[in-house]
Amino acid sequence: MPADHYAGKVPTALIDRETELALLQSALEGAAAGTGRIALIQGPAGIGKTALMGELRSRAQDRGFAVLSARASELDRSFGYGIIHQLIEPVLSDASPERRASLLRGAAARAERVLESAGHSVDEGSYAVVHGLYWLVANLVEERPLLILVDDVHWADAPSLRFLEYLGRRLDGLAVLVAATARTNEPGAATELIDALTAGPSVVTIEPRPLGDGAVDALLADALGRQCDPGFVNAATSATSGNPLLVRVLAREAASLGLAGTAQEGDRLTELAARGVVPAVRRQLGKLGPTAFDVATAAAVGGERALLSDLSALSGHTVVDARDALDALAAAGVLEPGGWSFVHPLVKAAVLEASPAGEIAARHRAAAQLMRARGARPAEVALHWLATDPAGDASAAADLRESALLAASEGATEVAVEHLDRALREPPAPENVAQMTLELGELEIRAQHPSGPGRLTALLASGALEGNDLARARAALGNHLVHTDPISALDEVAQARRVATDPALALRLEAFTLEALIFANPFAEQRDAQLAQGRAGDSPSVVMLAHLAVDGGCAGQPITEVAALADRALADGSFMAALGPGGSTYNLVTHAFRFAEAHERCAQVLRDGERIVAEQGLVTAQMFINQSWGYWHRDFGSVAAGAARARLGLDAVREMGWPLTVPALAAITAENLIHLGQLDAAADAIDTDLGPAVDTYIEPFALTTRGYVRLLLGRYAEAEADLRRLVSLCDDRGWFGPTAARQRLRLAELLIATGRHDEALELMAHDVRVASVAGMQGGLGAALRIRGRAHTDHADAVASLTDAIAVLRPSPFRLELGWALHDLGARLRAAGDHAEARAPLRESLDLAAATESTWLASTAREALQAVGGRPRRERLSGTQALTPAERRTAELAAEGLTNRQIAETLWVTLKTVEVHLGRCYAKLGISSRRDLAAALDPGAVAA
Repeated sequence: MPADHYAGKVPTALIDRETELALLQSALEGAAAGTGRIALIQGPAGIGKTALMGELRSRAQDRGFAVLSARASELDRSFGYGIIHQLIEPVLSDASPERRASLLRGAAARAERVLESAGHSVDEGSYAVVHGLYWLVANLVEERPLLILVDDVHWADAPSLRFLEYLGRRLDGLAVLVAATARTNEPGAATELIDALTAGPSVVTIEPRPLGDGAVDALLADALGRQCDPGFVNAATSATSGNPLLVRVLAREAASLGLAGTAQEGDRLTELAARGVVPAVRRQLGKLGPTAFDVATAAAVGGERALLSDLSALSGHTVVDARDALDALAAAGVLEPGGWSFVHPLVKAAVLEASPAGEIAARHRAAAQLMRARGARPAEVALHWLATDPAGDASAAADLRESALLAASEGATEVAVEHLDRALREPPAPENVAQMTLELGELEIRAQHPSGPGRLTALLASGALEGNDLARARAALGNHLVHTDPISALDEVAQARRVATDPALALRLEAFTLEALIFANPFAEQRDAQLAQGRAGDSPSVVMLAHLAVDGGCAGQPITEVAALADRALADGSFMAALGPGGSTYNLVTHAFRFAEAHERCAQVLRDGERIVAEQGLVTAQMFINQSWGYWHRDFGSVAAGAARARLGLDAVREMGWPLTVPALAAITAENLIHLGQLDAAADAIDTDLGPAVDTYIEPFALTTRGYVRLLLGRYAEAEADLRRLVSLCDDRGWFGPTAARQRLRLAELLIATGRHDEALELMAHDVRVASVAGMQGGLGAALRIRGRAHTDHADAVASLTDAIAVLRPSPFRLELGWALHDLGARLRAAGDHAEARAPLRESLDLAAATESTWLASTAREALQAVGGRPRRERLSGTQALTPAERRTAELAAEGLTNRQIAETLWVTLKTVEVHLGRCYAKLGISSRRDLAAALDPGAVAA
């Protein structure tokens, strides 16, 4: 287009940007309507990305948006959550106490870990922080629509990028537009994170095009004050490739040299363009004088976080002179007006290149000292030390260490590793070297950095550690080795336990040891020795009590003793304080209560664990709580709820890529799916190779389900192979309880199906004996039921099934009772006693409804109809149509949680909750949440 097309229409910075502005306008309007978006503006340096952001800011403010903005620099890569600080701090620092409390309410409170650098140290801190930041954004949006601007995101730190990617996947329903600029092919950029951000569901990518001749003509005419010859314009376009920044720099240079814009000056123009931005900036600074040059250099070193007093000190000029110089630099187009932000990173780079490297490093050292003296954040101080060479400054090492430990507490492990590594190269005071090396090695192992194991091995060999520090180093090595060399891992932890004096550390080490010993079958001898020692001891630890409880439950010990052990483990609170729900030992305790048939106590412990998970953001712990709830519901509650919980956990471990854990979640998912009548889906979940779970604690629980599925599918040979191996594995471990792994119960069912009744009766005689001694209602009832099915004599079968019903009726095992009633009715029907069969079959059908077992319901209904009974009208609740996520959402809503509380609990967005509830209402045939409890199942125990 000709130059006159642009005359007086748009600012020169936005020439030839109609398409890009239209895309941004559309994204802004969508955000205003509640459809959140990320607009990622990508392109080479100088293409006009920042100018588009400026126009977007203006338009958003005109529409009433609140605007948060940040600009990354090369130093920001080493500032954990540095972009977040820039975005959020101004909002909270200006907020009244009441508004601040409102913005940080609920899950958003976790964001304070970053914003106040509180230094909390919790597991899974990174996830908890980003989730808290998400809710802080959601709280801000309640006030008005929000525009978040992040310039030069290619220089952003990794934790901030993770938050932006996390937010980008949760923008649906939020009136938020995130606009970010990214330079393409930038060395050192966190490419994987930027790619993940770009691939998000709400991203629109904008790639500004090079300027055409018409736009270049307009910029040249504006600078020279006259229309230019087409040859001159063509030369400018060719020399700059249409890059707007380079065109403007070239136009300014041409004007300063008095060029007239003729075709004959084209070669001169090409020569000027070849020199690039740096000479032009240097000439501009030379015209402004040495004070402006010093202040510009100070601004480039100090960055936007510096104060005017810092620039004064760094430049060696008074505050008044520094302020005057800033005004002159802004007038010359070097800095943005009103501060000391450079108009473009290329201009800033040109200023830095104009000074010797040694001088820049000296100014960074001075900046670090200035910022420390005025109480700046450790991360802000550390950034300047990172820009210097090691010089044996103990204060530099101390600053870097403090910054590293805070970054680690916020989940920014990569940043923490970088800062501690640089601190050790300073180096620190000799008395701090060993401690800092330990801290770095622990962080490297947590981040799976290859240097970690070698660093800790060398540190241990040096003999510089003792006591708890020595224990920590060996524990970290044990954690590293556990999956590749478990014997060495246990040896490291055993040595750590001998020197640890901190009670919480000692408990964690003991838990690690026992979890490893019970997990892998090759450690059977050591496992048995440890447990025997625990039983013989006068005062076993809370960790040992927990393991004795679960082992006793599996072994078939008296349930009162098992429950008492589990209660003792939790009694004084030290177990939850030191380990909490994030560890396998907690998961085992919940199962111990279930094996002890203490269903209410088990549910309470699970609810306590969920409360801690919600408070601390322990997302992986929620997976294992979901597994425990899956088993709880199979035994005591609703199999539909159990399937929903288990499926959520299974989906999570698959998403995280944990192949060892998949069979554990797949097993209980399949268990519940069987009772939902979804045998094919159950087979899809568990009828597969168990992979790394073979010869581990997981295998028996996966084998029992896989064998049962294969039995129900009529694949008897495969089922028998699974179930006989299961019995052998359980016997080897001393697990003789009937219901922990259900090994003999299920093998007996297989034998009955294949006509081997005598062996089935022998197996059930064993389980009846064990359950009777242990006081297990559920275990005894289940064994009596299968014994009744194994009897070929009618009278013996009826007697055994009647005994099973009598045992189960006062118990919490409603589904097992339902099957016992069904089996009695089926036996009476087979004998021709149809009238007597109807009552147990009707009650069985009622229990099928109470436990939401579709399998039992269809089987009992068919049998009842066959004996002339008229089943009660089936309750058309529609619960079977609910997805796991919908089911869990509906359960929480039925408990009285608000949509926001549900979203915080499930780690999802408000929009997701609204969608799930809407679908639940439609599937359940109800109109509001007050009807949910009844629709889900009034007889089920809420969990």
